[in-house]
Amino acid sequence: MNLRLFLTLSALLSYSFCTAQNVVSKDLRLYNVVTDNEITMSHFDSHDAVVMVFTSIRCPYAKLYKDRVSALSEQYADQNVRFLFVNPHAAHPSKKETIALMKEEASSLDDMLYFSDTNHEARKLLNVEKSPEVIILTPSSKGYRKVYQGAIDDSPQSEALVRNNYVQMTLNNVLSNKEVSVAYQQPVGCRIK
Repeated sequence: MNLRLFLTLSALLSYSFCTAQNVVSKDLRLYNVVTDNEITMSHFDSHDAVVMVFTSIRCPYAKLYKDRVSALSEQYADQNVRFLFVNPHAAHPSKKETIALMKEEASSLDDMLYFSDTNHEARKLLNVEKSPEVIILTPSSKGYRKVYQGAIDDSPQSEALVRNNYVQMTLNNVLSNKEVSVAYQQPVGCRIK
């Protein structure tokens, strides 16, 4: 009897913790490396979905995905979806992830916004561990609801071998007002420290 009560309470606490992590405040701040100013997530209120791609200038996996993410951004641009690159490494200039280098990286992107998560606020809040790792958010009355977290697709090393594009599947479901079929997929990439 006590074991059953313990398991029930543990399950409820676990569910509450996970649910709390699935809502992101519109006050979450990110630093735009191109314009040199800080914005809050409320800046994206008019979008049906926001795709945050946690990235790195030096990580080989992030480099492999740069063009794929840009192509996805173009694909969904006219469907009111906004893609953002978020670099959580500015706090470690020794890793050659400075704001100046991020600004240079941003200049090589077409219409993608590039942000620095300088104090790791977004990374910690969203429990992001790797680059690249994706968070897909949709607006709600309480902030942004996290509908997907994890890998971009199932083939980090070869775009030609992709069978499941998790970002595409999630966005198609969101834009069709359907339930998201996969909420998490283990990302492959470089560990964020």
